[in-house]
Amino acid sequence: MDRGHIFRRLFHLCAPVILIYYLLPERFMYQSREVWLILGFMFLMAIEARRLYSGKVFFGMREYERKQLSAYAWAGIAVVIAFLFFPMPFVIIAVVGIGWTDPLIGEMRRRNLMKYYPGIPLLVYFIISAASLYVFSDFTKIQIIILSIAGSVAAISVEKPKLPVDDDFLMLVVPLVVLALIHGYLNIAGLV
Repeated sequence: MDRGHIFRRLFHLCAPVILIYYLLPERFMYQSREVWLILGFMFLMAIEARRLYSGKVFFGMREYERKQLSAYAWAGIAVVIAFLFFPMPFVIIAVVGIGWTDPLIGEMRRRNLMKYYPGIPLLVYFIISAASLYVFSDFTKIQIIILSIAGSVAAISVEKPKLPVDDDFLMLVVPLVVLALIHGYLNIAGLV
């Protein structure tokens, strides 16, 4: 197995580490953590622009990323959107969900186990969602079940099709939007 492949899998599995963002102080060196997030994002995009200009592929990247925005950059865009615009419990679901189900699907594909797709990834994402909402929200059990089903279906449905936007972006943002919309509907309907 090539080392770039292993690195990509480990990178995904370690994705929940970025949730440390929620443990950071609200202000650091006279700036809000949101300002630091945006500065970090700008630094990431500057590196990505330089990489695209030079035509390089960094370790762990796939060859097709040589002339297009990398999966890392797409994920960075999605993470900034997540932290700035969505509630923490939903962000936890999206980050842990992509971090653990995307490599699972990739390994299923590599090992010819797609006969278990989408069942196993849906189940894993559902468990992540339900556990995250149970621990990090005060939602009722029925709300947790409804939101976990919706988030799981949204995330897994955007992983397989080849779209112009990287699945590392879609698997973060699409479930967040779906969760926010469903939660909003449950609020309006008086079910929250």
